[in-house]
Order: sequence, then structure tokens, then C-alpha cells
Amino acid sequence: MININSAETKKITMITTQKKAGRYNVFLNGEYAFPISEETFIHFRLSKGMEITGALLEEIGEYETSAEAYNKALNFLTGQLRTQDEVAKKLLKLDFAEEVVGPVLAKLTDLNLLDDAEYAKSYVRTMMKTGDKGPRYLINHLRQKGVYENDIQTGLALFTAEDQVELAVQVGSKIQKRQSNSALKQQKLKVRQTLMNKGFNSATIDLALQEIEFKVDEEAEYEKLVKLGERLIRKHAGLPAYSKKAKIKQALYNKGFEIDLIERFMRENEL
Repeated sequence: MININSAETKKITMITTQKKAGRYNVFLNGEYAFPISEETFIHFRLSKGMEITGALLEEIGEYETSAEAYNKALNFLTGQLRTQDEVAKKLLKLDFAEEVVGPVLAKLTDLNLLDDAEYAKSYVRTMMKTGDKGPRYLINHLRQKGVYENDIQTGLALFTAEDQVELAVQVGSKIQKRQSNSALKQQKLKVRQTLMNKGFNSATIDLALQEIEFKVDEEAEYEKLVKLGERLIRKHAGLPAYSKKAKIKQALYNKGFEIDLIERFMRENEL
């Protein structure tokens, strides 16, 4: 936008439309001066013959910048909920100054187009229905999006303790099926570790483990135990009987095999 000396006055001699809808070119004293949006055009009631002072031109420039930032923010919000922090970072990345961004965020908030509490609730509802993550993961995600703690807690209140256990059972059951060839102890350990990594707390996991149906093919499990046990017998063949028995038994137990199967192997091999 051109500059006009504070003591100088120029006159609008022509206003033309651009090819882009809602955009205009303004001419002062017969020369092209600056482009404006339809919003700015209407707000200042610009018309041919209108006199423009330096102060008015500065005001038009500030309004136009604010209007542009607002429209950029609206485009960014189209079709997807965003947080205040996301919108602010987007506008700053587009080189709008902080003094422009602040009022835009305030306007969007006043119009309920920006609401971090609603964002948090929407995100939590979506994750409850389609996700496999616990509350700790949700909290971290919302913090990364710049949502304040009180708004996070507003959203998290929808994810009740009962809901958390129910989801943990669903997720844990899928993990158990993939680990069904492992020893029972290993299955439970894998489910616990995975649920912990997904953001569920220990109390929720404990309750979920009680509801998950853990299945073990005992004969297939015993076959694996036998293969390992035979290798251990060969490995510790030179040890005294008592030490050999203790080491084999401990090694099998550490691998997650059930004590009943271990005792069966020990009996069958006279250990």
C-alpha cells in the first residue's frame, strides 16, 4: 500500500474489480494505489471522488491486514476443528504480526468458531469411539495442541473410568489373540506393557486383565517347553543334579511357562 504524507490528501479516481472475486483495485489521483477486499471496501464505504488522508490510508491498511488474517484463519478452520494455538501458529507462519493475530483469535472465540474446550471434548469422543489410546496419551496430545489444563480436563471428563476399562479390554483382547502362542505369563506381560504404552494407567490395566480371556493351548505350550527344556538339560549336563534341576526350573519359569507344565517336564525327565 502506498504512503501518503500526513499533510497530503489524495482523491479516489477509480475503483476496479479484480479477476479474483471479492477483490478490488483502488486508484488515487489517476494512479494505481492499492488492492482491497470487499469487506474493507464496504466497511470504509469507499467510492469514486472520496478523499483519502494519510491517517485514513493507515487505518485502511490495518483493517485490510486484519481482514486478510481473519479470512486466512477461517479457511484454516474450514472442515476441521482447530485449537487457538494452532490458528495462532498458522497466522504467524503466514507473517501476520502478533498484534494482528490476537484480535483475530478474540473475534473467532467470540463467534464460537474457536473453543478449546469443545475441541478437547470432540477429540476425546472421537478417540473413545475409534482409537485405542488411554487418557495419558490423550492428555499429551491436547497439551501439544496448546490446550490449557482446564479445557483438557473438561474433555477428559467424558472418558469415564468405566469407559477406560472397557476400551482397555477391547485393545487388550486383540493383543492377547496375537500373542496366543506365547506362555500365559508372557501374554499378560505383553498386554500390560502395550496398554501402558498406549496411555492407560495401572489401575485400569489391572481391571482389564481380570476381564480379558487368556487362552493357552496347553499341549502346544508343553511342546515348546520340552524343546527348551531339552536344550537346558544339555547345557547344564555337567552340573550336580540339584544345581541342574534348579537352573532348568528357574529358566523355564523365567520364560513364562506355567509351574504345572514345568513340574510335568521335570517328572518326565526325572529331574
